Amino acid sequence: MPSHVLELAQQSENRTLNVFSQVYWRMEPLSRKLIIQLYSEIISHLKATEPVNLYSLEDVIHKFFVHLFPVAYHQAVHLSKNNYGELHEDYINCLKHTFDDLLPFGQIPKELARNLMQSVQTARIFMQALHQSAEVLSETDELYASHLSASCQKHLLKMSYCPSCTGLPKAHIKPCYSYCMNVLRGCSAQYAGVLDSPWSNVVDAIDNLVTTHIRSDAGIVTIIKQLDSKLSEAIMLAMEHGPDLENKVKKTCGTPKLLPSLTMNSEGKPLTQHSVKWASPADSEILRFLSTIDKSKEFYSNIVNNVCEDEDIQRNDHHCWTGDRIGDYTQLVMTTGIDTQRYNPEVPLEPDAQPNKLNELVDKLLKIRKNIATAIPSPSRNINEIQNDMAGRDDEGSGRITDDMEDDEYNSLQESSGSGEGPTSTPYDPMSPAHNPEENEIEQRSGSAKATVSILGCLKCSAAIVLEKKFERVKNLKDLQLYIRNV
Repeated sequence: MPSHVLELAQQSENRTLNVFSQVYWRMEPLSRKLIIQLYSEIISHLKATEPVNLYSLEDVIHKFFVHLFPVAYHQAVHLSKNNYGELHEDYINCLKHTFDDLLPFGQIPKELARNLMQSVQTARIFMQALHQSAEVLSETDELYASHLSASCQKHLLKMSYCPSCTGLPKAHIKPCYSYCMNVLRGCSAQYAGVLDSPWSNVVDAIDNLVTTHIRSDAGIVTIIKQLDSKLSEAIMLAMEHGPDLENKVKKTCGTPKLLPSLTMNSEGKPLTQHSVKWASPADSEILRFLSTIDKSKEFYSNIVNNVCEDEDIQRNDHHCWTGDRIGDYTQLVMTTGIDTQRYNPEVPLEPDAQPNKLNELVDKLLKIRKNIATAIPSPSRNINEIQNDMAGRDDEGSGRITDDMEDDEYNSLQESSGSGEGPTSTPYDPMSPAHNPEENEIEQRSGSAKATVSILGCLKCSAAIVLEKKFERVKNLKDLQLYIRNV
């Protein structure tokens, strides 16, 4: 969607140039450069990845109208059919100096500046949130690759390659579904479980930003598409008040003495009109984005399911690879949640194995959500307040939780299961008589072993294939990362 906004800005520039060449063709030679410079600044603000002063955009718009005033006054307001020529530089400077007093374009320049500043700010926050979210996905990918416990590495290798190393045809022997679930839930609990809640909150915040602001009448798409008509409206307003404006100009600057024309003659004609084709409807682009981003809301909580439902995994627990033989997988299947993984029969939870980098990623996600909330406009907050708040966020280092973050929220992230079930007060023992499988939400898979095979050669192939396929969910992670970077 960011590329769609930039495409609209480029098309709006072409449309504006087209309008001036057709409707205000006498102004076109002198106004063309001004229009190109205006759009160049707007696009530059949209593309900016570092914090920028939005008031510089206000200055750009004001400067554009100041320089447009002499052109519009001479070629549209004060035009005389019997007297063509160029305004003297001193007279042009006089018109520029009186711009703020005369207000030849009414309040349109100020309204346009205010709307553009607000919509560009919101669009930049949106793009920044997407960029930072993609970074979190990339860093999570690296974290999975570099901080897998020895136990997790062993079981991933065992699940993916031991059948092949023992001479079994991989095409015919697949890991059991429940075996896959236990291995991957045990390996991912510390990562996906902690990141799930803050990631979901970021997706909700982005969704709200797009729905209530980007898509609104004051949103960047609408403002950009209306820009050419607003510029035309400003010139029409000056022409409408032409007689009164001429009197005020004469009182201040006198009657202009014209120089020979260097740009056109009295027989000048408008250029051939070229229609401008707009990009695909903005709403369809936005709705497609919202649909995709909404599907990623439960990305971390669904990682294991997405992998274990792959075609390379047996969809049931009968006559499949159990980790040490071909047969029926009969172990308990642990439900999602950090606490339940303490009793994982394949990869038990290792509480002390959580890397500090994970806290940094949680910190980043919390900041993304907070930056979005801070930047959302409201009637009681102006641009200056928003920029000050955003500057405060930029000064915060990563890897730590800031003072203004909600303590309860961060504490809950350290304790939560990542499944939306919240913290568990005390660990439970699934083998205890006081806890039955239904109460502990542990599923029972039953069956009898039908065949066994030796796995004596399993570890011999590890040097060549160590974790080449260490975590099959990486392809899903990278797909989401690439989508967010390229929307």
